[in-house]
Amino acid sequence: MKESEKYYEIIKVAKFSDERGNLYCLEKGEGMPFDFKRCFWISNVPSGQKRGSHAHRTCGELIIAAAGSFKVDVTDGTNSVTIDLSAPDTALYIPPYTWCELYDFDDKALCLCLASQNYISEGYINSFEDFLKIKKGELK
Repeated sequence: MKESEKYYEIIKVAKFSDERGNLYCLEKGEGMPFDFKRCFWISNVPSGQKRGSHAHRTCGELIIAAAGSFKVDVTDGTNSVTIDLSAPDTALYIPPYTWCELYDFDDKALCLCLASQNYISEGYINSFEDFLKIKKGELK
């Protein structure tokens, strides 16, 4: 059920449908790459704005388009891919030391994020140039 790459992973989210609608579920040990410590969501992103634009040193994140759609550019500093997230049954896993930018949010977009760690400001790499230097071993 998983499509794996070195620097990202697409995870299918369990979907249960009946006459009442759809229920989506992620459970510990059932395709989850980590036990999450933090949950947050992003909505009402103005046209042309980006979110993310960083990498984490130790935190992994699972990104889901709970509603609407948006794009995610992902890179390990050498390889890059653009992922279109537009279905709540698809999650994008971003491991540590992977740069990501979220953009092209439609007006209904609700981005749900599950993080493997609580928020730690020192855990972020906010400069793409620093990210590339860290990946090359030129900076810690």
